[in-house]
Amino acid sequence: MNVEEESARMSIMAYVKMLLETNQNINLISRQITEAGLSQLLNETLLLDSYISSSFIVDAGSGNGLLGIPISLLNKNKKIVLIEPKQKKSSFLTRVKNEMNIENLEVHGCSIEEYLKSRLKEKKLLISRGFPDIGVFCLYLKRRMIDEAVVITSENKINNNRANMESLSKTIYNVPLRNDLKILKLRRT
Repeated sequence: MNVEEESARMSIMAYVKMLLETNQNINLISRQITEAGLSQLLNETLLLDSYISSSFIVDAGSGNGLLGIPISLLNKNKKIVLIEPKQKKSSFLTRVKNEMNIENLEVHGCSIEEYLKSRLKEKKLLISRGFPDIGVFCLYLKRRMIDEAVVITSENKINNNRANMESLSKTIYNVPLRNDLKILKLRRT
């Protein structure tokens, strides 16, 4: 492991510590989550990171930051924008950004649609985990609000949105040890 990787690993551990400490007062992640469960979620984030090629990444519905924050710590040369409309969660994300001095990270407390409408000209990739309706991402691609989407989602959600994805290029990757989860990569054709 090189110095940059070790530094990123230590920073991710510091973020996880902040997440778990804050979770005692604000519900950011299940209080029943085990160390193994949290490790699995972080490994899935690292897997998703390997499918990202853009230098401008927007995390839709960031929640507790388990996608966007580790990706920002691993990719100092990429701009990461966390979008979280819930005030308590966006405040937590802002605190993490400020206390950890993560310079390539922005936090916006608004809806994803509101953010994208204000940034139509920038080339961007949208990432998400468990977003309620991936059909919305298909619409954003078709309207050229985003250039690409990479999401961790269920096979069920993929199957329910096949019609929305017809005119898009899609690639589906398996998530190891999780039969119910897939990584879905969408692009305009």
